[in-house]
Amino acid sequence: MAPSPAVPEADHQDDDDDIPEGTGVDLRVAVRRLKARNTAPGPDGLPGKAWVLASEALGPRLEGLLSACLERGQFPLRWKTGKLVLIRKPGRPADSPSAYRPVVLLDEVGKLFERVIANRLAEHLAGTGPDLAEHQFGFRKRRSTVDAIIRVRALTTGDAVARGGGCFGGVSRHRQRLQLHALELH
Repeated sequence: MAPSPAVPEADHQDDDDDIPEGTGVDLRVAVRRLKARNTAPGPDGLPGKAWVLASEALGPRLEGLLSACLERGQFPLRWKTGKLVLIRKPGRPADSPSAYRPVVLLDEVGKLFERVIANRLAEHLAGTGPDLAEHQFGFRKRRSTVDAIIRVRALTTGDAVARGGGCFGGVSRHRQRLQLHALELH
């Protein structure tokens, strides 16, 4: 096995920017989300269910690993490597490239780490800031695409144009009208 390329250490000039260690809570939240899914394993061959079952026994070691990754600012290259699987679309001829949907399977431990990072980002944005706009739905707890659609549907075309597209984050008026028209068709 070839040695992994060296990753430069993060520059720690200010102690106020220290990243808190991974906690059991971080890991339990990530494992709970993993538990609810039934996904195919990535290149390491370990399905999510295996991590869920082993999390109690491996929890402290996994916490240490994730804490070290956070402290060093590293996301292991191995966790970024995926296994490409082609899934055939129903009703398409087997000899056509468009008959297949590519799916990349990633190691579940990398997904756990991503969830820890995403949860920390969401908590930071909700508590410390920077303040997010009221109409920001991505990366916010208790907000979903459905909430965004409900909000858009509540606006009339005139309201959206009069507000300068405020709920659309700078999208052109033409695109706003198309989005509203598409929602009205459903």
